[in-house]
Amino acid sequence: MKEEIRRTILAAVRSIPKGYLRNAVVKETIRCALYGFLKEKGFQPLPAFRNPRFPEGPVDIAGIKEDHAIEIAFCSNPTIELSDIKSLERVACEKKFVISFSPNKEKVKLSTFFLKPGIEHVYIYEDKDDHEGTKRRKNEKEKHNK
Repeated sequence: MKEEIRRTILAAVRSIPKGYLRNAVVKETIRCALYGFLKEKGFQPLPAFRNPRFPEGPVDIAGIKEDHAIEIAFCSNPTIELSDIKSLERVACEKKFVISFSPNKEKVKLSTFFLKPGIEHVYIYEDKDDHEGTKRRKNEKEKHNK
């Protein structure tokens, strides 16, 4: 499921023209892609769900089944944020995902410090399927260094 989520989000993000790519645009695109993903999997998407018994902010989107039980929850940011982890911890469900999308892999790697057991990390720009812009910058660096 994790790889399927990553591919779905990556396809949506790559469809955005480069001139419009900003963190806020990517974050909302991820939310839209997850909405479609959850619908496709038979869940009712529930954007900005927050457990009313706790002060932590909402998760970006949650998926509920016919019995109204929350089955899956997502948060996304350029790097893993402690506030996202706390929000996910307050949602009573088995599948919890935090999604990071910064092209700066080192920053993302450092932020994995916040991860807790039971929360899976999805980094959309994995090495094997890196973002086109990041690949281009790497190639330009290599050419420059030669």
